[in-house]
Amino acid sequence: MLTRSQSEHAWTHPVGRRGASPVSVLVMVIVAALIVIGLIFAFGGGGDSAGAADASMSTHTVRRENLLISVTEDGNLESASNIDVKCEIPNGSTILWIVPDGTQVAEGQKIIELDSASIDEQLEAQKGVYEKALAAKIKATEDAAAAEIAVREYAEGTYIQEVQLAESNITLAMEDLRSAQNVLEFTKRMARKGFTTPLQVEADEFAVKRAELQLGTYQTAKKVLENFTREKTLRALQATRDAAQAAARSEEATMTLEKAKLDRLTSYLSKCVITAPQSGMLVYYKERSRFGSSSSTIEEGAPVRERQVIAQIPKLTEMQANVPVHESKVEQLKPGMRAHLKVLEKEFQGTVTSIANQPESKSFFQAAVKEYPTLVRVDGDASGLRPGMTAEVEILIADLRDVLTVPVSAVIPSRGQYHCYVMTPQGPVKRQLLLGMTNDKMVEVKDGVAEGEHVILNPRNLQQESETVGADKADTQKSVDAKEKFGEVKPVDTSASQSAGARQASGSGAAGGGAGGFKPPSFSELDKDGDGKISGAEMPERMSRSDTNGDGSIDRSEYAAMQKRIRERQQNGGGGGGTGNPGGGRPGGPPQ
Repeated sequence: MLTRSQSEHAWTHPVGRRGASPVSVLVMVIVAALIVIGLIFAFGGGGDSAGAADASMSTHTVRRENLLISVTEDGNLESASNIDVKCEIPNGSTILWIVPDGTQVAEGQKIIELDSASIDEQLEAQKGVYEKALAAKIKATEDAAAAEIAVREYAEGTYIQEVQLAESNITLAMEDLRSAQNVLEFTKRMARKGFTTPLQVEADEFAVKRAELQLGTYQTAKKVLENFTREKTLRALQATRDAAQAAARSEEATMTLEKAKLDRLTSYLSKCVITAPQSGMLVYYKERSRFGSSSSTIEEGAPVRERQVIAQIPKLTEMQANVPVHESKVEQLKPGMRAHLKVLEKEFQGTVTSIANQPESKSFFQAAVKEYPTLVRVDGDASGLRPGMTAEVEILIADLRDVLTVPVSAVIPSRGQYHCYVMTPQGPVKRQLLLGMTNDKMVEVKDGVAEGEHVILNPRNLQQESETVGADKADTQKSVDAKEKFGEVKPVDTSASQSAGARQASGSGAAGGGAGGFKPPSFSELDKDGDGKISGAEMPERMSRSDTNGDGSIDRSEYAAMQKRIRERQQNGGGGGGTGNPGGGRPGGPPQ
């Protein structure tokens, strides 16, 4: 036995100059190897089952807390009050000159000049047409005025004159008749006394008859003038007047039309030079095509069509953010909701002003994405903001106070209902939940769990186990139903397939290879909710690698590809997978 001094000397004695002994080196190597192996088992593959068990039982304590519900999206700033500068020339034109994009312009300043060559030619031709129409209109107007004078001339002058002449002729005829009658009476007295001959009496009698006929003629002429000639002449003159007036109106309308064309061409000529309607920054307008790129270019020499917006002058004191919101979130939004905007490390407050009723048109490659443009007004001072800047917008949906919450990862959706697993002294217990609002991380729970309980964070494994038990019970029930429907069925000899499966068995329940190997369940058997996809609790973890498009579910084409890989492995002599392994390949994993 060594004394104290000898033992201390032995622990502190240095190794010899020629190195440590082989035994000491071997011991050190073994100790180091054991340490490495321990680390591997602690953090690596050696503890897979234990680690998986710990991970599968990770829990979260249900508690009451404040839950902020919001929608966060990126949008582009734009002015809430834009004045569009458009091409107002029919059939369009060509840009001859334009100020650079982003130039600060003053009201009334020349900003765009369009090609006016074709308008100049049309304007000169229209001037000649207008002058001819003006001359025709003047002539027609004068003719109508002359026809109106002719009507008044006859009614107020010529007719009265003719009536007076007829009355004068009647008066003279009456005087002639009285004279002839007096002469005849004198001649008859003289004839009785023998101073005149009978022939003279006859001559005086003829003179009386002639005077009577003349008087009748004048009286008839006056009657015809008053009853017929006056109305006929007036009608003819009035018709001439009306026709002249109609011709005058027609020529005036033609002249007005030609004058309007001339004025319009003159205005088009003036619109070839566009001035700024207000002071501000000129921004070229960029249209978006179906494929997401600009469909037109604003530059000198570029053609522009009628009513096309060439540029805009935004009012920079009134800004808003155009935020595309996904269709899954747009129903939560309402005008008037408060928002928080962050632009270039600056923060602003805002208000939702409008939500589009239709999704905005996307490019051809994004046609399946439905996003609704939502306008958020920037409240307060908007200095420093410019159109086109990117804004991170958070719209406040609700601020829930003192509500029960659980993580979203602890909730299992199934056929329109939601469940979770609560850890109890007797083990995990499945609970049905009544959920409220969520912010994609935490969800409000209105019923189903109590404060202080522990919910399992990754309940998918427990869900799969319960589904396996349920499937076994369902298979048993199917056997009972078959006996009731078809009676006793003669069992099929499966010894050949069983022996073939036994030769290629790989783990408990594995039966692969050849025609007698494992046959995966049909797609409809796994698609329990009938939505055409195997997702959520329906999709085991081992099948996730068959999700080639990364949408979190297995569709029919992906499941068919998985089955094809299983058959190829079976035909090549590989393991097909056991009853609980529809993914095929190695146990617990999908097909490779």
